[in-house]
Amino acid sequence: MKIIFLDNSTIVLQTLKTLVLELIENKEIECEFIDDERHLYRALQEQTLEFEILFSEITLQNISGYEVAKYARTIEKYQDKRIVAITTLFKDEEKQKGLDIGIDAWFVKSITQDSLQKSILECIELVKKELGE
Repeated sequence: MKIIFLDNSTIVLQTLKTLVLELIENKEIECEFIDDERHLYRALQEQTLEFEILFSEITLQNISGYEVAKYARTIEKYQDKRIVAITTLFKDEEKQKGLDIGIDAWFVKSITQDSLQKSILECIELVKKELGE
């Protein structure tokens, strides 16, 4: 299983990396941490990106997480992949916009470290079950 984390903040990515690597120790899960959404978007266009779960910030510098998710949903290869927002946005209408374009789940970054770890682990376990792993 491969998981991608997309965020422009290297501090956030480092924190996520620390949290996630604790969770997946000794599991067959590959993680990639990407800080440039343009790189990820190009890989989507070329259909070279492989993942089962994409965790993405919504407020990115060049291309919004909404645009990334919306574009991914137009490509057959990515239509059944999980896309999860981990974002600072918390308003109901922001979340609804994400759900309407195909984001599967929405987590606000202000949640505690423990609840973030639990949420990430639940997403991983759900996808593993769907994949029959």
